[in-house]
Amino acid sequence: MALRLAKPTKKPYTAPADPVELLTAWAADTFTIPAGISRGQPFRLHSFQKDFLRAYLSRDPDGPTYRTLIYSTPRKLGKSTLLGLLLLSHMCPDSPLYISGFVGAVAAPTEKHAGYIAAAMSALLETADRQDELTRRADPRPGKIEIADCVCFLSTGSIKQGHGLDLDLALIDECGLIEKNQGELITAFFDALATKDGQLILTGTRGDSPSYNDLIDNPDKRTHVTLYAADKADDPADPQVWAKSNPALGEIKSARFMADAFDKAQASGSTTEFEVWHLNKPLSPTRQLLLDYATLAKSYRDAPQPIPGEPVHIGIDLGGSASMTAVVIAYEQSGLIRLLGAFPGAELDLITRGKRDQVGTLWHDAAQDGDLMETSGSVSDLNEFLPAVVNLVGNHPVASVSCDRYRQAEFATAMARQQLAWPVTYRGTGPRDGDQDIRATRRLFLAGAVQMRRSRLLEGSLGEADVRVSTTGACQLDKSHNTARIDVVSALVLACSAVVRAKDAPAPEYTVEVI
Repeated sequence: MALRLAKPTKKPYTAPADPVELLTAWAADTFTIPAGISRGQPFRLHSFQKDFLRAYLSRDPDGPTYRTLIYSTPRKLGKSTLLGLLLLSHMCPDSPLYISGFVGAVAAPTEKHAGYIAAAMSALLETADRQDELTRRADPRPGKIEIADCVCFLSTGSIKQGHGLDLDLALIDECGLIEKNQGELITAFFDALATKDGQLILTGTRGDSPSYNDLIDNPDKRTHVTLYAADKADDPADPQVWAKSNPALGEIKSARFMADAFDKAQASGSTTEFEVWHLNKPLSPTRQLLLDYATLAKSYRDAPQPIPGEPVHIGIDLGGSASMTAVVIAYEQSGLIRLLGAFPGAELDLITRGKRDQVGTLWHDAAQDGDLMETSGSVSDLNEFLPAVVNLVGNHPVASVSCDRYRQAEFATAMARQQLAWPVTYRGTGPRDGDQDIRATRRLFLAGAVQMRRSRLLEGSLGEADVRVSTTGACQLDKSHNTARIDVVSALVLACSAVVRAKDAPAPEYTVEVI
């Protein structure tokens, strides 16, 4: 009797578990979407998010494939939530990517920005009714997050806060807002990865940060770039550009929202913020034009005329020895704009002054156009300038004069000497008054409510004026460089704001009692 040996059965090949799919399954089983149009649905990762995580989790025999990863998308695409999930996956013991004793850090240019990802972590845990697992401590500021035996430090843009840490993962948020004096922030947190062979993630819209944009445009072989953005030349009104720069448009952020956001930006007079935050263009979110040339040119007329006897509103900006004194007269009903500038002529003629101010022959050309005059003395003489203003106003009642409050005494003295009894309002140049004046000016020009003769003087001043936007969204005028002359623009926004206030004032109500 012969014995036959059973053939050995071949075990089927089992591929190593894909960490991205393990994370995807854990996220969907554990959390729901905390906010947005998919709120309350299981947290399912989109393909573009998986692509980024796959690069982050890729490993070579001697360590991570990529030491630095850049994740740059427009706002409101779930960036903070995705990165909050990634941190939770390393800190929650039930996660397939849990790292015992994990140490992470989230840094940002400001304390406010440093809290966005931390807030997303808390929101995710709340959807799973696990918020009690997270402890947030405020000391040292801006604080730290603890889950089980893991910790994540929150840091601001100080190089000292990255010093001495040994990190598995460092996240730097809002890198597009990193200023020049914060440039070493990236280096400090990169060095903190050495002991634990960790990784660095840089995220945020591009902005105009030189260091961040250089890393995006010129990555080394150990840097992975995930970038969803429009090109500078792309039309911000084109829905195809919206889709190009916003992956999963319609699932995370709606196309209707994009249309509404663009319309709102266009109505405000500047689409810069829309292009920065929603198209991720490499522009400055804190700098805008007051008016673009196309909007300004629509107001040009060959021979604009006022309505006889209509009231006028005057904006005036007083200058010193180097700067210009400027006035803008805005006619309330016809929308006519007239302007005049003045330089002191004692020390420099207009040609020499133009060379010094790096504007070529602009001052000389403006004088030839009748928009600029010279006064005697080393400072613009108001006793010579104000009579020229009176002549420019003509036979029209002056409803208001708006002037910088910091030159109040000087202007009041000059008015008294000229025996002018115009009603004067003193305005500030800060975010409160300045923001109102800028928005009023844009409103008039965008509505087509302005008419004026072309002015090279105004065009030159607009070209040197920036609108600086604070983190609160408030606007104020600023020079584009140290020697910029924006006096005419300062007078323009004062005059236009006065017109809008007059138009918006409620009409008086009269009560007639018949006896």
